[in-house]
Amino acid sequence: MNSAFAKVSNLKVKRTSKIAITLASSTFFLFALGQAPIFKNIMAGAFSCSG
Repeated sequence: MNSAFAKVSNLKVKRTSKIAITLASSTFFLFALGQAPIFKNIMAGAFSCSG
């Protein structure tokens, strides 16, 4: 019983850390995109074309 509980809690921690890492990396990626003028132009062009 104890080992099963440990497994579940370990999975929860792994999942939470995975979500945290994903959020952090995506935030950093978006920040990097915002800093690069080339990407800004590409994004602006893409949105103006689709709009």
